[in-house]
Order: sequence, then structure tokens, then C-alpha cells
Amino acid sequence: MADQLRPDSLKWALTHILRFGDTDLFPVPFEYKAIEHSWDGLQDELVSLDLSTYEPRSLRRFLVPKTGGGFRVAIQLDPVDTLLYTAMIYEAAELIEQQRVSPDRRIACAYRVEIDANGQFFRAQNGWPDYHEQSTLLAESGRYNYVLTADVADFYNQISHHRVRNALELAGASSERARNVEQFLMNLAALQSRGIPVGPSASILLSEACLTDVDSFLLRKGYVHTRYSDDFRIFCTNRCEAHRALHDLSDYLYTAHRLTLQSSKTRPVPIAEFVETELLDPERLEEQGKTEKLNELMNVLEDYIGAAYSRLGDGISLEEIIDRLPEEQLRIARENMVELFDACLQKTPLHLGLSRYLLRRASALQTGVLQERVLGNLDTLAPVMRDTARYLTKSMRASTALTIGNGLIEFLKTSDLAFIPYLRLWIASVFLEKLTAQFKDVIYALFEGMGDQLGVRPMALLACELKLLDWVRERKEIWSNHSPWDRRSIVWAASVLPQDERGFWLKRVQGSGDILDRAVAKAILGGLRFTSGG
Repeated sequence: MADQLRPDSLKWALTHILRFGDTDLFPVPFEYKAIEHSWDGLQDELVSLDLSTYEPRSLRRFLVPKTGGGFRVAIQLDPVDTLLYTAMIYEAAELIEQQRVSPDRRIACAYRVEIDANGQFFRAQNGWPDYHEQSTLLAESGRYNYVLTADVADFYNQISHHRVRNALELAGASSERARNVEQFLMNLAALQSRGIPVGPSASILLSEACLTDVDSFLLRKGYVHTRYSDDFRIFCTNRCEAHRALHDLSDYLYTAHRLTLQSSKTRPVPIAEFVETELLDPERLEEQGKTEKLNELMNVLEDYIGAAYSRLGDGISLEEIIDRLPEEQLRIARENMVELFDACLQKTPLHLGLSRYLLRRASALQTGVLQERVLGNLDTLAPVMRDTARYLTKSMRASTALTIGNGLIEFLKTSDLAFIPYLRLWIASVFLEKLTAQFKDVIYALFEGMGDQLGVRPMALLACELKLLDWVRERKEIWSNHSPWDRRSIVWAASVLPQDERGFWLKRVQGSGDILDRAVAKAILGGLRFTSGG
């Protein structure tokens, strides 16, 4: 019997992706807008797929810079695969959550499931405060003299597909579905038996499912611990117990999962040192206090924005409302952001959490106060390029567009990191969304230069934006010779063709293309037009 997804699961998966994105690492592909536009027909095709025989489609793989040097591997699944993957794990989500240690014990703190009809997978709070508060409570209880801090090495890339299958079966998923999820992951990994995609929400839940038995093991052995994702803290009465805990955890992780601990982040720590370095470090407390004050101020500003919408109506733009904010509130917010951001930039390695927080808050406020610092430190900010690019896009004004564009071009010309495809992908997204008009004389050559690494996709999206009719005509007859991601971008660019020519060609695409080619063609024929995307 075929293993098929429910229609409501696929619809929920699309709602989730449209609201939260397909990953937390990449620009959201335009294909999801086309999928939404063509959903009535496409959903039936997706429901009819048999997961037991389905083979994943073409993905994109990038190396993302890490703080302190090196890279982590990240992949962006084909949009159809992201829908299927999300829907599969959505159907098992409640079962997985019930298998985890109860959230009120604050052991498995990260990403507790709280599904709603609007596409939300997890509670709004990601669980870090519970992790920190539980660590503080245990450290200050007076019962423990040592803490074992432990981190699993290269966790996502080392998760066993067979253990994913086991975890799903133990949670109550059917053996057939568990086997098909295993096969899906194995096909993504080129028939290797390890590794799950970094970025999608579905992967977060699978990773938690795989660590549920580790929590149970530690509890059965009598250890007191708390965990955030793959970061463990085991509280011990003495150094001997801490070493025993390290031995037991290492042994079980390898025996049950073939996982190992990262030596640089794993050690027994005296409780006083743990409190000083992890919980009560004066510099971190100062940052935390400032961040809390900034958070309070942002809440006030957000209330003001909400009140302005009520008073002035939905027709007014957020930019117009922000321009009307009281100058004193804006000044305080900007000063706090600048001070904290400068502190982030001076840290080695970069403080990932705080830098992301500030870039996202500055994006929400649409303030340009960090622009100069961002443009002057793009190398340092490479590990958070997603938030950097989104900040530059959100905060850009007509008066700063040339400065931002020139700064990005200078980075591409002079930086030792400018060759990295992942960074180029995000820089291209900034130009596509906000800078094509100002830089149309140079952007063509800029995007052509990205072709060896990013394919024709950036140029196809640029052709949409600048209405490069000749570029589309030059490629539409050989569109099927390209990779799937490039192929769909050429079909998307058909929106610039005259109506008769566009209709004739896209009907041919609908007759010969695959499921997603046809969805994109149908959306363009139905009147959907260009929006920037990855």
C-alpha cells in the first residue's frame, strides 16, 4: 500500500514555509510564491506521491563561514522536498513531543512543539531562558561542586539515519513511515547513512527525537542535567562524579549513536568557575542588562507602531510610522544598539547570538545607525551574513542606497572572503531587492561574474527586475538544458516576454517540464509577477 501524505499536512507545511521560510540560512526561493499560486492543482500531485518510492530532487549545497574560521555544510532542499519533509515530520511532531522529557522538568529545553494553524511548529520562546534559568538554579543550590559541560561534535552531520528511524518508531510513527523518512534522508546524503539538513524546522525536531534516549539514559543513571540541543550540562557533587559522567555520556553516545563529544567544549568545571564564566561574568551581565533594556525599549516602540496603525489606518507604511517616532526614544534605541554592536565586533570570535539579536532588532526598527559599522566589518560578520544582508535591505533609504551598494561592491572586489558562494548569494539578494535601479550599469557584469558559482539564477532574477527581454529570449529555447534551480529561474523570467510569446512558450513548458517547472509556468500564466527571492 502506498505511503502518502495527508492534504492538510501539505497545506500546513506550505503555510509554515510561507510564514517562517524554508531554512534559517538562505534567501527564501521564489518558487514558494509560485507553489502558493498554483496550489489547487499541485496539492493533488503531491498527495499522490508514494513516499516509499519517492527519490528527492536536486538540492543546493553551500559552505557557511563559522566564527573562528572554518565552514559548516548547509543545504537548501528543492522546494518540493522541503514541503514533503516538513509535512512528514509535522505528522509525527506530536508523537515526538510526547516522547520527550516533560518541559516542566527543564531538561530538554530547546524547541518544544506547539503547533498552530498558522504554521507555527514550536513555542515562540526557543527554550534558551529555561536552559539558563535551570543552570542557574542548580548551580546556586549548594548541592553541586562541579559541572560537566559537553557538546556533541558536528551533531547534525553525524546523526544516524537509522537512529532517526528508531526514534520515530519508538514515538509511535508507523514502521513504514519511519523507514521512508530514513530512506529520504539517505537519498539526500547520497546514500550515506548519516546527516540531516541544517536549517529546516523539521530537522530540529528530528535532532531532538534522536537525543530523547540520551536524556533517559542520564536520568536512569541518576545524573542531574539540563540540555539545549546538543549542549549538555551535568551537575555533580565532586570531580570524580563529573569524570564518571563524562565517561558514561561518551560511552553511551558512541555505543547507541556513534556520536562523539567535542573535546574543546567538553570538560568538568568547578562550580565557582562555571558561575563566573557561564552565568555571572560581569561583561556578560552588563550585555544582558543592556539587552534587556533595549528589549523593553523595543517593546515600547512596537506598541507605538501598533497604536499608529490603529490611529492612522493600514494604508500607512511602517517606514512612515518610524519616521514619526519620538526622537528621544529613537536616540536611546540607537545609542544602545551602537554600543552593544561595537562590543560584538570587538569580540574574538564574534558573539553570534548578540550580533544576530542586534541586527534583527535594528532591522525591525529600520534604523540605519549600524550601516556604517556593518559595511566596514563585512568580513567579521560573514558568519551572520543572512542577518547582515537582511538588515541592510530593511534599513536602506534612498539617501543610503549608493553607500550600501558601493560598500558591497568594494567587499566583492577586495575581501579575501569574497569568493565564498554563500556570501555572494546574500549580497546578490540585497542588490535584487533594493539596488538594481541605482546600479543597473554595473550589476549585469557583477551577476555574470557569479555564474560559475551560482549558475544563471541571479541573472534570471535580474532579467525579471530590469526586464532584459533579450536575455530571456536567448535562453528560453534551451531552458531544459540547465540545472533544475536555473531552469525554474528562466521560466520565472518569462514574465518579461510579450503576452503572446510568453503564453506560447509557457504552455510548452507545462507540457514538458516537471512538477515544479509546471507550477512556476502556471503561476506566470496566471498573472503572478516577479518578487525578489533566492
